[in-house]
Order: sequence, then C-alpha cells, then structure tokens
Amino acid sequence: MSALLAIALSCVVAVQTPQNVEQPKPMGRISGVVTRLDNKLPIEKVTIRAIRWDGGLGQQIPARATDANGRFTIDGLLPGSYALTFSADRFVSLQFGQLTPEETAKRIELKDGQHFDKADISLPPTTAIEGRLLDEFGDPAPGIVVQSARVQFLAGKRRLMPFGGNPPQPTDDLGRFRIFNLPPAEYYLLALAGPFAGPNDPSGFAVTYFPGTVVPMEAKPVRLELGQDLTGLVFQLTPAPMATVSGVLLDESDKPLSGTMMFIPTSGDDVRSFLIGRIASGQDGSFAFRNVAPGSYVIQAFGRGTSGNLGSGNFASLPLTVSAGADVTGLKLKVAGATARGRILLEGDAPPPVPSRVLVSPSAINFVSAPVGGGPPNRITRDDWTFEVYNMSGLRMMRVIVGSGRWTMKQVTLNGRDITDEPIDFRNGDVNGLEITLTSRGPVLEGTVTDGDKAATECTLVVFSADPAKWVFPSRYFSQVRPDPKGWFQIGGLPPGDYLALALPTVQGTDWQDPEFLRQHIGVATRFSLAEGGAQTISLKVYREPR
Repeated sequence: MSALLAIALSCVVAVQTPQNVEQPKPMGRISGVVTRLDNKLPIEKVTIRAIRWDGGLGQQIPARATDANGRFTIDGLLPGSYALTFSADRFVSLQFGQLTPEETAKRIELKDGQHFDKADISLPPTTAIEGRLLDEFGDPAPGIVVQSARVQFLAGKRRLMPFGGNPPQPTDDLGRFRIFNLPPAEYYLLALAGPFAGPNDPSGFAVTYFPGTVVPMEAKPVRLELGQDLTGLVFQLTPAPMATVSGVLLDESDKPLSGTMMFIPTSGDDVRSFLIGRIASGQDGSFAFRNVAPGSYVIQAFGRGTSGNLGSGNFASLPLTVSAGADVTGLKLKVAGATARGRILLEGDAPPPVPSRVLVSPSAINFVSAPVGGGPPNRITRDDWTFEVYNMSGLRMMRVIVGSGRWTMKQVTLNGRDITDEPIDFRNGDVNGLEITLTSRGPVLEGTVTDGDKAATECTLVVFSADPAKWVFPSRYFSQVRPDPKGWFQIGGLPPGDYLALALPTVQGTDWQDPEFLRQHIGVATRFSLAEGGAQTISLKVYREPR
C-alpha cells in the first residue's frame, strides 16, 4: 500500500461517525412576507425579532429584516416555541398573529428541521393626534408635554397607562402638540405638570385631562381610525395651589442614600393611573418633589440594585395626602427588604426540571406597598431544592416560573398551612418555612375549534374557572391560547376543577382576566371538568357577538 493511499484511508476512517454518537439535529427555519394593512403592498426593512421559548425562559434570536419584496427568512433554528415581533418606522409594531397590539399573539411551534413558511403579517400605518393647549386665560401654553394614554386591564384592575408614539415633545410657542406613531385605538390625553413633567417644572398647573378637567373620571377619550390623523383638538390647563414634598432617603443602616425615587398618584389605596414623577435623591439623601397639586400619592424609593435592575435592590414606600398649598416636609424613607426562604417539592414521574431554571417569583398584588417599577428580584434555587428570594416588599402571592412544560405549581404552604392563593405580607419581615410543590401530574386540556365548516385559526380560546370567587389576580384558574393552523389547541398548568371555555374572534389585551368580561360570557361558554393526572378533550365553535 502506498503512503498516499494509507493517508487517504486514515482520513476516511477518521471522519466516520460511530453509531452510538448522536447525529446533529436538522435546523429549522421560519419565513414569511410583511405587507401594509391598508393596500397589501410589501414593506421593506421591517425588523423581525424572534424569541425561542422553553418553559418560562426565552432566548433572543439575532434580528432579521425584510427585503424589497417584504420577504424574510430566519434559519438555523432549533425545535421550540417561537414568538415573532415586527417593527418598522411609520407602522404599528405587532407580534405574529396580531391584528392590533392588544390582541393575543401566536407562537410558532417548530419541529426538527421544519420550515414554517406562513409567518405572514400585515402592519397598519401609524396615525397621529394634533391640537393646541391653552393656559387659564386662553393664551397658548408653550413648553407643556401632552401624553397619550389608554385604559387597560392590568394586574387585576383597569388602569390608565401611558401608551405609544414617539417620546412626547413639549408644546411649541403657539401651544401646538403632535403625538405620532400611534396605532388606531381609543386614547386619553394628559397635559403633564408638576413632578410628572420633570423635577423643575414651573408651570403651576395640575395634570389636566382632555377636554379640560383635573378629575380622571371626567376625561373624554378620542378615537383614532386606521390611516386617519385626528387634528384640531383644543383644551385648557387648570391652575392649582402647589406644594413641595421633601425629606431624606436612608439606607438599611440609617445612612443617607442617593437612590431612585418615584412619585405616583393613588386612588382607592392602589395605583390606577401610571403617571410617574422620577428624581434621584442627593448624596446627603435629601429629596424634594415640587409643584405638587392636591391629591393622594405614594413615594417609592429604590436602593442600589445589580446591573441597573431596580427590582433587585431594597425598597421603601410611603403613602401621603397633599392638601392645597400645604408643604409636606421632614419625611424619612428607609429602604429595606425581606427574604422569602423555603424549599421546593417535586411530585410526579417526569424527568425533574433543572433547579436553576425554576424561578420563584412572588407577584405583587398592590402597587402602593410593592414597586410600580423595577425588574425581577435576586433569587436562587439551589441543587438541594431550597430557595431564597431577596428584597421582597408589600403584599405578594407566591408564583413559580418553571423552565419545563411538564411541571407546574400545585400548592404553596407556610409552616404547614395552605396559602396557595393567599397573599403574604412582606412588610412584616422575612418569611421562612415556605414549601412549594411542583407537579408533573397536572391535568391537560386539548381540543379543536371550528368556525363554520372549517378549522378556526384566527381566534383566541379563553378558559376560566366556573367559580367566580377564583377570578382574582393573580389567579391560577385562567388561561388563553391561539389554536394552531389545524384549529387544534392544548393547555396545561391549570389546577383540577370545573371550568368554562370560549372561543372568540379576538380578545383585547388581558380582558380575558376581567371579571366583568367573564360574567358577560358565562352563558355562551362550554362547561367541563379537569381532574388531576387526566386529559380532557373538548370541541368549540367560534362565538361572535350579536350586532
């Protein structure tokens, strides 16, 4: 045998793959076309961002863009559940499966080597609101920011949320404002003032709602239609006697703290309007919110978090009432944080989840005692299944994000008492002795949805407890899903019990958690029961509201 042949044979042997070595899985891809909603023409340079979800954890995929024909392809994808977001200048950003930003999005369930080529979407052009703002004498009011907002069902209540558009700009010398890049929808307009307009706002006006009131319940919405700007709006600012709210921020050792502070209006002992004034306390801990109109508020303060995450630091909260023109001075806020400690128990025969991917996430149920802003807390789940969650505050319910589709939370006990659906008050200090049981034996609901004589794909399935007492936030007895292209759906994670199911053409935002919405649909929903460890199959038809 020649030396050259020997080398060649050795190369062949070297690249042969033993039979017991796992072969690389074929990669999948997602492709589609992005068009305008109004005329169906393709949109170039649309940015597509994809997230691969595995259990409760997401992995960001490098962004792609459409070509001149509106086409895009995302390749090199592992099997999994993908969420796609589409954004472009002068168009409303949407997720795959949405017609409006409030609708429930669709996930693309990608199998090994699959090519999903129907990720098409139509984006609506954005619209704008234009008008003039006047002072109390009817003269132009320059330098005032007009903010757009929407009423949305969020965290168990309807709340006024700043929404959309480019960062709002102050009115010009003629009092003119323009809010653009808005999706068609119903909006409220707010002329910002005092701490909500910046730390040094000198205007002397209260926050004023269109058409010219300081009472949120008297505000009137305006409606933006597809492709039509709304112009010619005029409203007038309302003067108010102003006060200053001042004090000092302290750390857990009673030393002055330079930290982030928020000033938020309250109503009924909760935050119903997410207007937020932000300042930083000085190096000596001093702070002052100036030009504060009469009303009820809460001051929230954050200690030093990690990596810019306010939610990982200590926290302080102080409700107060401001009377007309009466300064509030000498306040002291001290940041602190309680620790939740316990262990996790596993019940079931499925392969156990990875401890580091099981995230204990106590959910705030009141935004006066718990932070309005911030991110996730610092937390750890150890290999021995003990856990700690740090810097907890306010009233919270224990919830868990499990990075595995087979495992869900079954029960939470505190020193042997079932508190699965009861809040914990972390204002009283550390909470020890928690036990969280995860199960892989939870019930599974599956079935099909039809619309007329064909499979329904453009609809939202809502499942909710048949017991109205369970329609509370954050309830474990709600779920919603979009069916796949064959009209099939599957839902896990619901506790055993009696339920109702409903398929609707569309559902706005989280309205499916609103007790009023659920009460309106009890009579047309399908009743069924879920048992532990069992599977239930149902068939639904899309219900359309009578006109």
